[in-house]
Amino acid sequence: MFLNIEKYHYRPRKKKKKRWKILAAVILLSALIAAGWIYRVDRRLRSVMQPESQENGLPELWNNRMYDEIIYRSGELLAKAPLDYRALTFKGFSSFYKAVSKISFEEKILYLDEAVSSLRLARLSGNSNWSAETAYVLGKAYYHKGKYYFDLAIRYLEEALRQGYSGEDIYDYLGLSYTQLDDRKRGLEYFVLAYKKNPTDLLMLTMAQNYFQLKMTEEAEEYLIRAINRTDDKAIEEKSRFLLGRLYFERGAYFKSENEYQEILELNSRSADAHYYLGEIYLKLNDLVKARSEWRKALIIDPSHYGAKLRYYK
Repeated sequence: MFLNIEKYHYRPRKKKKKRWKILAAVILLSALIAAGWIYRVDRRLRSVMQPESQENGLPELWNNRMYDEIIYRSGELLAKAPLDYRALTFKGFSSFYKAVSKISFEEKILYLDEAVSSLRLARLSGNSNWSAETAYVLGKAYYHKGKYYFDLAIRYLEEALRQGYSGEDIYDYLGLSYTQLDDRKRGLEYFVLAYKKNPTDLLMLTMAQNYFQLKMTEEAEEYLIRAINRTDDKAIEEKSRFLLGRLYFERGAYFKSENEYQEILELNSRSADAHYYLGEIYLKLNDLVKARSEWRKALIIDPSHYGAKLRYYK
């Protein structure tokens, strides 16, 4: 039996960027997977509670997602019993969910540190009721703490899997963690598993980026086309078309590449990068007049565009 603590999705608003960069992962998000969550409480949470735990009100507060009150109430309980397993677990889970809802890194890291501290203490208490769940949330907390903690994220997320707990986003997190450690092949193994569970447009783009980095261009092309066909998000479509345009350009398929950059300009008429890369295509096609025209357009939009400046004033 498991406590399903990964659902009720909280999703921050996505921001558009002028220039495309290859995502390291998600993506969730550091952005993540900037991505976040609102969470559903499994029936098991209530069923495993002892009567004394019911009296402290934590399950009811949890069901109502009152994370601030849980953190405060848990703190009171821990002042009397520092190794109270349920208080530590509730405080750890709530601190994590508070963290992923924060925008500023300063606020986020305070809650993440509290989540890690509470959950590690809970695991030291010897109570194994929610061992898999605590490993799962602990792994996600370490992922959000950043690049020095990806190995610990992998350690705890894989422990949760070994104990039979498969959260909705666990494969995404593992894929992102391995990718951040430059183990793209292992990361893709987990992304494929994530894709089987929930084939999102962002996941398709992330997989394509990793295939591209591994020079598996046919697979990259396949997932980029899937992402473009599936998404309603203009930012994801734009990033997918940029990478697809680059893939075609490097393959020598200049007319296909041209089409992708033209499509980008339909989405975003002020994309200096799209004009710059169109100039590069026309240069390859020995049409210097059209190439210079595109570089000039790029500079009108972005006078500091480095590539366009080098080409236009050469």
